[in-house]
Amino acid sequence: MKPSKGVVGTTLGFLCNTQKCNSLSSHRQIINVLKENSRLEWDNRLALQEKWTNEEKGWKCAVEWRNTQYGVGLFSVQNIDAGTVIRVGKNGSNLLQFESIDDIERFIKGYSNDSLDGSDEESLARLRYVADYLWGFNPHADERGYYDVESEENIDRFFGMWIPGNGLNHSTSPNTVYRAAAEGGVNEGIDLVALCDISKGEELYDDYVRHGKAPLWLKEFANKYNTGLNFGDCNDFVESKSS
Repeated sequence: MKPSKGVVGTTLGFLCNTQKCNSLSSHRQIINVLKENSRLEWDNRLALQEKWTNEEKGWKCAVEWRNTQYGVGLFSVQNIDAGTVIRVGKNGSNLLQFESIDDIERFIKGYSNDSLDGSDEESLARLRYVADYLWGFNPHADERGYYDVESEENIDRFFGMWIPGNGLNHSTSPNTVYRAAAEGGVNEGIDLVALCDISKGEELYDDYVRHGKAPLWLKEFANKYNTGLNFGDCNDFVESKSS
């Protein structure tokens, strides 16, 4: 995530729940809030995290958010073994998929039928949230999430956004990876998994290179709204490269 502005510091956490539970109804509370067109503090990344419990957001391990020099970052408050599912993402619940500019604009407008004229502050805040949190996922990547981004033209990638976002800052040495749901694959959801052993107090990172290059329609969106995105060819802080 790029540095966020004007965020008040706090920390959040919850005790790790290692027992399997049915949290789909909790996840739905998130999307229901969005469909109700509730006004949320999209620019206050920490306050937004407090809107729901960590269980409702799909977190399976104890985590908290802190301010860092790069904006809000995600930290573990327990030791996490490699291969542990840290957060469960369910499509249409705490995970939104975008397949077109229209999809993103519906999110920015807050599911209303109003025209998007840039005059509504919440719409602008949602646009800034998209710029910071939209990402791409290749279900055919290797175990570390890498693949040849130069040969991705015909790959059916997932583009979307966690609600609320994970808060993973960029690093070329990530300790997490996205993986398709074990049952149902990407159509069901995407999980955030520990790529290696993570110690209590350690920051969790993503390598934005693994998002790949932005497809043409996302570049058109970025140009239309004069915004950057977390893809190597849409910003000046991630160098897109082949695996």
